[in-house]
Amino acid sequence: MTILLQVLEQSFTPTTPWERRKFTFINTATIVGMRLDGLCDVWLDQTRPGESQRLARTMDPREAITFLLTTFAKIAECEERGGSWLIGHDGEHTESIAATRFPPHANTVAEDDLLARAWL
Repeated sequence: MTILLQVLEQSFTPTTPWERRKFTFINTATIVGMRLDGLCDVWLDQTRPGESQRLARTMDPREAITFLLTTFAKIAECEERGGSWLIGHDGEHTESIAATRFPPHANTVAEDDLLARAWL
């Protein structure tokens, strides 16, 4: 089971349009800490010393904690459901956080239906 979480590359400025921002994915198993910078940024510390990734930059510092906690709630939900997941967001708004199973499951067909179709 792997859960990949989208993080922002650190090279953009707050005025960079979201279409031009670069994103990458990290394995949530490498996250060892989470922190707020007291402004609008949410940071994740990883297993290698000094390695951290910017999870998000919110419009309001009060929204940063909500973004952080909502993301970790989504990670917990994915862990509970099992399997591999991708969690993405726009890097700014809490309501944009979404998870999708990877690889995506096609419509599941009951085994009996599958056997019946095989005989047709």
